[in-house]
Amino acid sequence: MKPILFLMAIALCTACGAKLTALTAADAERGARQFPGLSLAQLKEGQELFKTKCSQCHPLKNPTSRDEAEWRAVVPRMAAKAEKRANKQKIDAASQEKILKYLITMRLAKVPG
Repeated sequence: MKPILFLMAIALCTACGAKLTALTAADAERGARQFPGLSLAQLKEGQELFKTKCSQCHPLKNPTSRDEAEWRAVVPRMAAKAEKRANKQKIDAASQEKILKYLITMRLAKVPG
């Protein structure tokens, strides 16, 4: 019975978060228009930081849910909140910038469906 409850809890947590799309070269090209030199590898690093850091405190938001100005306000605010938590989940300035580049680039992504 316990394994079933565990699987149901995982399914529920997964359903609450945003479905992040696989990144493509076209995403990196779109991002490089605003952030010259942005590579697909850097964009993937930003996505991974977003997934690992931000999901520790709350379900992930869809990058399309906010505009650039909102993301630029939200990310530093959330990083400060994370640092105040008991486990001191510091998100340094370089990581914040990578997360922002990912979110700002992907906020304009066409979502399949």
